[in-house]
Amino acid sequence: MMSAVSVMSINNRPRRDYSPYLLKITSLPIETVLEDIRDFKSDASFAITELKQPHQKVYLGKLVEGGIYPIILEHLKRCEDETFADVLGEERVGHDEFIKSPLVWVVFLANSLNYLQDRDISIEIAENIDPLFKCIRDDMTRELFGEQKFWYETYPTFLAMVPNLVTKSRETMDILLQKQKLLDMIIQPLFWQMYRPDIMTDQLAVKYFSPHMFTAPMHTLYYIVARICNQINDEGQQTHNIPERLNKDEMKQLSEIGYKAIVSEAYDPKCDITFMAGLLDLIKLHDPTSKQIWYYMLNEMGTSGCVDNRVINRAVCHGSKSTLDHIDATKLPHVLFVLLHKVPPGDKLLPPLPDDARYAVAIDAGLLQMSMDMILRFESLYDNDLYRRFLSIIEGANSIAFHPKTQKAIARVDKAELRRILSKPQLHSLGRRNELCDKIFGTIAFFSKDIAPSQGPKPNFGGVLETVCSSCSKELERDAIKRCGQCKKRIYCSRECQANDWKNGHKKECKLMLQQDADTDVTGHVNSGILGSEKKKLKLQKQTVQVLAAAKEMFIESTPVVLLHANLNDWDILDCVVDINFCVSPPSFEMKLAADFLDNFTKQSVHDNLKRYIEETRADGALTINVMFNPATGQPGDKEATFLNVQINMPGSCMKQGSWPAAQKSMLETMKEDEPDWQGPGHIFAGFAPGKSLMDRWVPPRDAM
Repeated sequence: MMSAVSVMSINNRPRRDYSPYLLKITSLPIETVLEDIRDFKSDASFAITELKQPHQKVYLGKLVEGGIYPIILEHLKRCEDETFADVLGEERVGHDEFIKSPLVWVVFLANSLNYLQDRDISIEIAENIDPLFKCIRDDMTRELFGEQKFWYETYPTFLAMVPNLVTKSRETMDILLQKQKLLDMIIQPLFWQMYRPDIMTDQLAVKYFSPHMFTAPMHTLYYIVARICNQINDEGQQTHNIPERLNKDEMKQLSEIGYKAIVSEAYDPKCDITFMAGLLDLIKLHDPTSKQIWYYMLNEMGTSGCVDNRVINRAVCHGSKSTLDHIDATKLPHVLFVLLHKVPPGDKLLPPLPDDARYAVAIDAGLLQMSMDMILRFESLYDNDLYRRFLSIIEGANSIAFHPKTQKAIARVDKAELRRILSKPQLHSLGRRNELCDKIFGTIAFFSKDIAPSQGPKPNFGGVLETVCSSCSKELERDAIKRCGQCKKRIYCSRECQANDWKNGHKKECKLMLQQDADTDVTGHVNSGILGSEKKKLKLQKQTVQVLAAAKEMFIESTPVVLLHANLNDWDILDCVVDINFCVSPPSFEMKLAADFLDNFTKQSVHDNLKRYIEETRADGALTINVMFNPATGQPGDKEATFLNVQINMPGSCMKQGSWPAAQKSMLETMKEDEPDWQGPGHIFAGFAPGKSLMDRWVPPRDAM
């Protein structure tokens, strides 16, 4: 709630001494005072603005009952079409006995809302200030009662009155929000200093405006947003309940606030900067308390989906600035997480999901570099959730790294800048904080083929592995490659492998690949004639091929690890499932017994189908790989993690062993040769590490990839 407004301080000029009238006002008949107000008497008009003592408030209540508000509001209703001189009458103009400005009426309205906690008064004012509101909101003409001077001296008081009206009740707030361009009038003054020199350089603005006047619209907006989010109750008190999912109307109200332009359309019709984007400018300029309010609004409006590319870009760029303080470091990661994730539609309280388009914009703006840089700059904040929030952001990027826009953005990352940050000496003293940098670099290394390190997987994003059989994963010489006769995209080492792949799912894939080629123009864009559902199928199919290609190559690189893990745990290699998860950063690779893997699936039909698939794969002498990823199907609700199962036959690098069991037995014998102290399968003791000769013998040569 705003403090009382002083006529003397705002009007900035000496006034007639009305203190004698104020001292005796409570002894005067109500009708006498009302008649003086009706007759524009200055002593009575000024005195009623100062009725703040307990006994004076009682008298003010009697004035309200006598009808003082209709008198004041009737005077103000004439502000659009008449001059102040016309309202006063020629006989009163220039005499000290009568008021010389309409400011005193607005001051009375603002102060009486403070002095009297009466909801009905606020509703009466809200319903009857339309003419005054129309004049005040016109920041091009800037006239009140036909004079700019009255507009400039009254504007700060009107801004101070609005939060007093809004905070009285939800009903009053709703009445005000229905007024055309009320939100514009609250939001746009916050940006006048940056975007409206025509207003702020005027001599009248220098005389009547002060920096403190802009705290009123800030508090008004905070209250409106908090009320919409049900975080403030009808008594104006903050609630501590667990926030519930906002309904459609509440989300729409928040979006309307966030998408408001920060500059009047009449002044700049081309301005496309929204309030959400402009908030980042305000955060740079304001004190710590104000910054926290702006961050709160960014967070709440971002949750409503009020996000565009400019907002994301500015948020990331703001995080890269050297002027950040600890408030920025604690609040900005939360805001970024909200901006980069979408809340799935529907009534279910589902967690927010990473959005392909939003992440692509953020990565292009420098999200990954900024994340590492902030962790380095704010080491002392590691113990709060700064690290955890950034970790969630980076894992979100990884989980949709196969989605088209994010994938391209990762490929465009400035690798030199990342390496510059990684080379900083203080990075090595950060303990577990270094995990974040490892995850960031791991994501880039895995999903951006031109930064792949000397060790580790090198995925091929062309849709297939150019030199690996699509069925048995055998490395092929280019002159020995045989392609599918229909789609021309899958390659094989023999007709037998082609037949096996056809049975194992390529029969369906091939038809979709052919349709994709037929429905794609020379620029690579899918023709608009395809139905939406078919587009989604094609998009998912293309992504699935990419995921499987990367998973197969990741597996081939890790063949020695697979065999070693099985031997160390005394597992039969064909009893195992290799679990590859592309939903974490960097992608995880884990060996599990098939029985333990199946225990994760509680739905009976899924469990039975997977069990049957694993048994069939084992009968064929192949390994089962489970691949987890987020499909890019275009609908937020569909972006939940899904999984694919694929059987892997013996890779070419191990082909000399002939089968998986034979390769496992061969490695076991090698382990006994290299580690004389090794005590057999199932024995894992401290200090055991496979000898160099073992890994040399079992790591596939890089040129084979």
